[in-house]
Amino acid sequence: MVTEILLFVVGVLVSAFGTLIGFGGGVFLVPILIIFFQFPIEVAIGSAMCALLPAALISSIFNYREKNIDYVVASLIQPFAMLGTVLGAFLVAYMPVLLMQMLFALFVSVTGVYMLVSHAQAKIRKQGMLYRINRMPTSFIRRNKTKHLAYRLNGSLVSFFGLCTGTVAGLFGIGGGFLQTPLMIKVFKIPSQIAISTSLFLLIITSLTGISSHYWLGNVDWVKSAPLMLAFAVGAVLGRMLRKQNRLQHPERMIGIGLLLAGASVVIHIFLKYDFNW
Repeated sequence: MVTEILLFVVGVLVSAFGTLIGFGGGVFLVPILIIFFQFPIEVAIGSAMCALLPAALISSIFNYREKNIDYVVASLIQPFAMLGTVLGAFLVAYMPVLLMQMLFALFVSVTGVYMLVSHAQAKIRKQGMLYRINRMPTSFIRRNKTKHLAYRLNGSLVSFFGLCTGTVAGLFGIGGGFLQTPLMIKVFKIPSQIAISTSLFLLIITSLTGISSHYWLGNVDWVKSAPLMLAFAVGAVLGRMLRKQNRLQHPERMIGIGLLLAGASVVIHIFLKYDFNW
C-alpha cells in the first residue's frame, strides 16, 4: 500500500509538470520507476505509456474547447509517429538493457543542453539549413483565426519529424512529446500554446499505439500501471490549472533542466547496477 501511495504522489507531480510544459511527463517517469521503485526497464516503459493516456485525454478536452490544437500538423505527424512507435516498441525486445539505458541518458541529456542553449539566445537568426528546408516547395502557411496566429510549415519535414519522435516514444516510453513540443516551437516556429496543445493531442494516439505494442510484448503490468494512470489524470488537471494561471516562468529553461536531471539519474543507475553490482 505504501508503494502505491508513493507511486500516486510521484505520478501526480510528474504529470502536472509534464502537462504544464507540454510533453506529458513520461521522460521523467521512466528513470524514477527504474531507480526508486526497481521496475525492470521494459515494465517501466509499458507503465509510462499507460499513464500518459489519461493525462493526454484530459488535456486535449480542454485544448479542444479553446481551439488550441492544429489538426493539420497532427495529421502530418501522427501516421508516421504511429509507425515509429511500433518500431521502437519492437526494438525494446531486441536491444540490450544497458545499451537502451545509455542511449536514453545520452538522448535526453543532449536535448536538455539544446533547450538551455537555445533559451540563452536573445534572438533566433533566420538562417541555416532548417530555416531553408522549412521554406521549400512543400511548405505552406497555417492560420488560426480564433487566436489570430499564422506560421509556415514544411509538410515533408513535419512527417519525417513524426517518424523520429514516434520511434523514440516506443523505444523509451516517453510519448515523444519532449521532442515534439520544443522542436515545433524552435524549428517550425509554431506558437507555444498551439505546439503544447497539439503535442498533447498527438500523445493520445501515440500512447494507445505504445500500450498495444508493449502489452503484446508482455511489458504492461496493470497492477503497477493503475495507480499511475489515476495519478496522471489528477496531475493533468492540476497542470492545466497552473498553466492557465501562468505559474511557470522560463519553460524552455525548465524543460532543459528537467531533461538533464532525467539523463543524470539513468547514468547513476547504470553505474550502481553494472559497475558496483548493487
